[in-house]
Amino acid sequence: MESVAVRWICLVWLALLCAGCFRAPLGGPIGIRTPEAVMPTPTAQPLVPVDQLPSVFGPVTVVPTPAESTYRDDVDVRELYRDLATYADQPLRYRGTVWTVIEQGELLFVQLRVAYGPGRDDWRAIVVLFPTYRVAVDTTRLREGTVVVVWGRARTMLRFTDESGNEVEQPLLLGDRLEVVQ
Repeated sequence: MESVAVRWICLVWLALLCAGCFRAPLGGPIGIRTPEAVMPTPTAQPLVPVDQLPSVFGPVTVVPTPAESTYRDDVDVRELYRDLATYADQPLRYRGTVWTVIEQGELLFVQLRVAYGPGRDDWRAIVVLFPTYRVAVDTTRLREGTVVVVWGRARTMLRFTDESGNEVEQPLLLGDRLEVVQ
């Protein structure tokens, strides 16, 4: 009789354990909801102010950026497509029209159409990456069609798949500054 009772208790315990695993696929315990009235209200002040917490990407560091007068604005955007290695880490400045803005955590990707001639179709796209933990960018005025000037350093060719399913390569610049013109 005792072995039947022990087996019964083991089966019930196993059923509860399995139910917990099905309820929480990652193997966590079954969530028990606590009524709002029972939840404690935090009264203690945080030990460290939120603005002084370290970044997800490590400690905030001041990265020296070149003086504004050292940025080159004479490099045709098509040259970056032809031979990016020649311009790697050189301070460059481009004026362009915002095409796409993507925010991913502490990273801001701004895709620009940079004109190289007077024609409507005389442009090439570049992507400028701004690590927002290092470079402050006001995104409230940053919309598609906005004209901006960006300062940055060429890093690599960014390869991605566009909305049409085509594989695309565009120069990626590490952004040092962005200024909205219009």
